[in-house]
Amino acid sequence: MPACLDAIERAQQQLGEAVEVIVVDNASRDRTAAVAIERGAKVVLDERKCLSAIRNAGAAQATGKYLAFIDADSIMSDNMLAEIKRIMDSGRYVGGGVSRVWSDRVSLGILCSVIVFSPVLLWYGVAAVMFYTTPEAFRAIGGFNENLYAAEDLDFGVRLKLLGKTRGQRYKGIWRAWVTTSARKFDEFGDWFLFRRIRMVLRIIRNDRESANEYWYRPRR
Repeated sequence: MPACLDAIERAQQQLGEAVEVIVVDNASRDRTAAVAIERGAKVVLDERKCLSAIRNAGAAQATGKYLAFIDADSIMSDNMLAEIKRIMDSGRYVGGGVSRVWSDRVSLGILCSVIVFSPVLLWYGVAAVMFYTTPEAFRAIGGFNENLYAAEDLDFGVRLKLLGKTRGQRYKGIWRAWVTTSARKFDEFGDWFLFRRIRMVLRIIRNDRESANEYWYRPRR
């Protein structure tokens, strides 16, 4: 998380405006809350085992003009916040996601996994990983679906895009800024996990709560 907060601070400096940073502490076993407070972030405690609920809890505390969601193990580029503001200030967009996403580690197994699942995002025309929109649009679509334990980000993007169509606004995938995300799940399960444990992956895709919890929450180290 410190690297994520460092990146937000650099992006805030390039933006030239103060931003509200909200960290949702999801039953962490380290100094997440303490570090966040030391860095000036607002901390929200939420122990529910549901990524949608966690994101909604953070959004409920936000007071800014725009919302942007990023995972604690991801790092935004220095121009990210300025790019989001430029896009949203135009009034032409309902929000969107980030199209340029890099892994902090690359292997053949990771590349094959990306190749297999990328067509899904292309089919729906939704850029994911880091989302941004207005609080009003977020509320209009009901935030993230708390009945989903996997693929909640894809669902959110699709519904946000549909809302934009009803308003004559587009869903925008950002290309001028980027996010570097952690390969920690591949570190835990192995680089070929998506192929070697395909049954578990399919159960997660089918929204099986137990399998999703196994993937996201079961302690291993």
